[in-house]
Amino acid sequence: MVDEKEFFDTDKGYEPNTEIISADLTRVLKENRDEMTRIYAKLIANPYLAAQLVPDFRSNIMNTAATLLEHGVPLDDAGKIRSPEDVVKEGMMELGGMLGGKIFGGALKAKKAFQDTVRKSAGDYDEDIEIYKDPNDGSYYFIEPETGEEVDCDMEGNPLE
Repeated sequence: MVDEKEFFDTDKGYEPNTEIISADLTRVLKENRDEMTRIYAKLIANPYLAAQLVPDFRSNIMNTAATLLEHGVPLDDAGKIRSPEDVVKEGMMELGGMLGGKIFGGALKAKKAFQDTVRKSAGDYDEDIEIYKDPNDGSYYFIEPETGEEVDCDMEGNPLE
C-alpha cells in the first residue's frame, strides 16, 4: 500500500507500476464488479427499482474509486485541464441524476437555448471596430459602421457617455 505523503508527492512524475498488482486489489475489484453485476441484474429485472438502486450504483463506484486510490492508482488524467464547459456538463449530469429523465431533458434544452443565445449575441458583436487615437488631445474614438460618425470611447472601444 502507498503512503499518502508518497502518493501526493508532486516532485516526481507518475510512473505506473504494471508489473506487480496486489492480490488484494484484484480481489476487491472483482467483488465490486460482481456487486455491480447484481445491481444491474435487479435493474434489468425491474426498471422501476431505479430509485432504490441508484444509491447502490453510486456506493459501488465510490468504493471502487477508494480502493484504487488506496492502492496508489491515479484516477484523473494529469494532462487534462478542466474547462468551464466540463464543469457545466458534470453539474448537468449530477442534476440529471437527481431530477430524473423528463425534467433533465428540459434542463438540457434550456442549456442549449442559453448557449445558442450567447453564441448569437457574441456573433452580433464580432465586428472588428478599429479604435483611433486623436494625436492632438490623446482621446480615443471609433467610426460607427452603420452611421459613419465618430464616437468617443476608451482604449477598449467602450463608448463614453
